[in-house]
Amino acid sequence: MLRKRRPRYSPSAQRELRRRSDPTMTTRHCRVAIIGGGVIGLSLARELAGDGVEDVVLIEHLGAPGRGSTAKANGGIRAQFTTRSNIEFSLYTIHELEKLQRDTDGLPGFIQAGYLLFTGTEQGEAGLRTGYELQRECGVDVEWLSPAEVLAKAPFVRGDGLRAGTFHERDGLIDPHGVVQAMWDQVKATSVDLLFDHEVTSIDMDPTPSSLIVRGPGPGTIKLEAEWVVNAAGPDAKDVAALCGVDLPCEPVRRNLACTDPVSGYPAVIPMCVDLDTGVLIRRESAGFLIAYSNPDDLPGTDTSLDPNFLSELAERIGNRFPFLEDAGIHERGCWAGLYPETPDHHAIVGPTPGLPRLLHSVGFGGHGIMHSIAAARALADYVQFGESRVLDIGPLRLERFAEGDLIVESAVL
Repeated sequence: MLRKRRPRYSPSAQRELRRRSDPTMTTRHCRVAIIGGGVIGLSLARELAGDGVEDVVLIEHLGAPGRGSTAKANGGIRAQFTTRSNIEFSLYTIHELEKLQRDTDGLPGFIQAGYLLFTGTEQGEAGLRTGYELQRECGVDVEWLSPAEVLAKAPFVRGDGLRAGTFHERDGLIDPHGVVQAMWDQVKATSVDLLFDHEVTSIDMDPTPSSLIVRGPGPGTIKLEAEWVVNAAGPDAKDVAALCGVDLPCEPVRRNLACTDPVSGYPAVIPMCVDLDTGVLIRRESAGFLIAYSNPDDLPGTDTSLDPNFLSELAERIGNRFPFLEDAGIHERGCWAGLYPETPDHHAIVGPTPGLPRLLHSVGFGGHGIMHSIAAARALADYVQFGESRVLDIGPLRLERFAEGDLIVESAVL
């Protein structure tokens, strides 16, 4: 007995059958569909709109921009990295944040108190010197400090065994909410179409334009036909890429922060102080101090509750350079955790996908999203319009570097 064969349909016929199965589906066209409404996606929408690019759609699964990982950021901005790509991205974004601060009457809350890095080991000093020399070569006006000069900038640091430090006065702190609000106000005044509380459930990159199925809180779905698709989904970037059949080497990792109770007797504004030997960094937060430490052995995951081991790990390290905080009370409601989208070499992935040239990525910033957001946006805005990044070199950040084994490893991971 012969078995009946199921009819085979072409991809276009299959899509038409799916459309007919959902009579509430509406079809729309856009030039650029940006998936992710954190600071990375918002920055790109802002750059494209500023360049006069029409038909841009920003899709965010939460109810407003910047409510995911962006909202849980520490707020540090620095150019003191150890690779040219990260340094150049920081310099570009610092310049643009300074302009945004002026143009919006200080809404980003950019306080350029500087980053102060220091070490007490021979190996740490050698690494600090290497980074310092590259930073200077890239145009960063970073200072090399003796132990006495470190203590002059931060007299509360324990100086025993201190060998050297570096300081860059244009580094500093921003208010993540303020940055988002400043950008959001500008984007709202443009033609960018904003889809909040919407989630992309499927992406078909085969046709041109590509086809995204987007579901919102109400009945019906949207079939979005896009000439360009940009993955700016932060910790969800790997899942978005998987919708396109792409295995993206980017995993979310939990990072924790703690705030102390009020601590008196210290300046209201201090540099971001980084003990490179333990990985602990501190800055002022209201009347207390914010303390951060990233355990390099933490495994990928999406849990954003405070790691139960974090405070004990912090207690083991805080006394190395910040003994005045050993007995400070911890403000429990002021502790939180967020997700760093990490790649194997601690560099972002910025640019097109091999084999899918109209699928662009702006992901994997590893906690540096705000400080590299405007640079990445400028690069991809150029790419959409001209087929290349005209201001910044994104070659080292290409996705295929992982398959090629051509990694550039950032060692100043905080």
